[in-house]
Amino acid sequence: MAKVTKKLVAIYVRKSRLKDADGMEISRQLELLTDYAEVNGMDYEVFSEEGSSEDRNRPEYQRMLMELRRNIYDGVLCTEQDRIARDSTDFGLFIRFMKAEGLMLFTLNKTYNFMNDDDVFTLGIQSEMDNHFMRMTKRKLRRGRIQAIKKGVFFGIAPYGYTKDETKHLIPHPEESQVVEEIYNMYVKEGLNQAELVEQLNLRGKRTRAGKPFTVRATSLILSNVAYRGTVHYELTGEDVITVEEAHPALIDADTYNQAQLIRVDKRVVPQQSQRGVYSLSRLLVCPKCNQTLSFCMKYNKRAGRNVLDKSQRELYVLNCHASKGQKAKAEHKASGEARCSNNGIKSARIEQYILIKLKEHLTDIDNEIEAILSGSKDIISKAVLKQKQLTLHYNNLEVQKKNVQAGFKIGIYEAEEAQAEIKAIKEQQLAVQKELNNVEGADAKSEIDRQKKTREKIERILSLDMEANPTKANKLLHEVVDKVYYWKELSDVGGEKPFDIRIVYKGELHSGDNQ
Repeated sequence: MAKVTKKLVAIYVRKSRLKDADGMEISRQLELLTDYAEVNGMDYEVFSEEGSSEDRNRPEYQRMLMELRRNIYDGVLCTEQDRIARDSTDFGLFIRFMKAEGLMLFTLNKTYNFMNDDDVFTLGIQSEMDNHFMRMTKRKLRRGRIQAIKKGVFFGIAPYGYTKDETKHLIPHPEESQVVEEIYNMYVKEGLNQAELVEQLNLRGKRTRAGKPFTVRATSLILSNVAYRGTVHYELTGEDVITVEEAHPALIDADTYNQAQLIRVDKRVVPQQSQRGVYSLSRLLVCPKCNQTLSFCMKYNKRAGRNVLDKSQRELYVLNCHASKGQKAKAEHKASGEARCSNNGIKSARIEQYILIKLKEHLTDIDNEIEAILSGSKDIISKAVLKQKQLTLHYNNLEVQKKNVQAGFKIGIYEAEEAQAEIKAIKEQQLAVQKELNNVEGADAKSEIDRQKKTREKIERILSLDMEANPTKANKLLHEVVDKVYYWKELSDVGGEKPFDIRIVYKGELHSGDNQ
């Protein structure tokens, strides 16, 4: 009697990441398939993984295909053909592979011989049905996720400071939540920057969830996450933005969170063309004609120094409007055929000196302002109301601009990246306007006097500072006092230094005009 040779099959088990209700756990698949193999006299090797049927690059699936090329297997054994692939194209490639290798597909219900046209036809129909079922399942899961989000469910890993309850809602973590409160308190109330904040956290022995020291990136993620004010926010592709307020207990109140966002916008360094590092007047000088923020560069002030590349003979210059533009903006300007703005460059030291003189004069203005408030000759309330109306109108105009950009994207006027950049810029303007509104709201004589005194202290610190030795610190202090400096110079300095005009706009002013 001839000896019966056992078939050798590759058992393939896969659990879908979709976690659909009809999906069978890997352990259960293995139990059924190994029983089937033993009953039918098969030897086997197991290939097991979790992954989507839409992904042909599943590691174990690819390893199985390589093993099948060794010509020692009789076929593949799986619970259903959809374990291999639900996509009809991917399954068609699998059929071609199996047919070329002379292999069979064994399932719990049927054996398929790829040399038999009827079996291939049946598999093709089944593949289309599986593909349809997968699309239905994904749509059902997406609808379920959207409904869950609207009920405040948080998907994904709970952010630092939170854990999840059995309903997948966020709840405060006893220890981590206290660290989050410390971070916001140091950043908003104590005025620490993120580097100082990280240093303090690590000195106090605070650690991330992974047990590692805090980094600026870790604190930045915490300071920017809206979940800490009790909000669930999701932006799903092809769906309207979902925002659920009071979805879970807040660790940070809304005012503190909003202040943190305003501080982050103020401290965000905007890269300037043609400069490395920060100068004392970085991001402050603006052309009143074309509204271009002016940039800086180092130039040789004498030809002899340039000839020998003696860097000690270089001096910091403010670039003209056109030179301050980025490459893309320059190209667009050139294509438009418009004349360049006639605002000329200048030695930065001349502007610094002039601004320091104006700041010193402004100290007298502040003293006069305080005296007028104390004497009752200055009506703070009516000016605050006027300023509030102006700012509210400006904020609403920005909101209209944002909606216009969104509408423009839908009809194809903007590309996705352009629309995102425009909306981001508008949102930052709105945050700045909101900050001014916060300063104006509830204005009274006492709060205005306190604000003026704080401004005086900051100006005195600027005047006592060596700006050349501490440009970054000087720039930070100037941004706390000055909103922008309008600079205009009609003539170039060829043949001698020419006059220029400066107009300083101070932060938080309640009057409608700007300081000269």
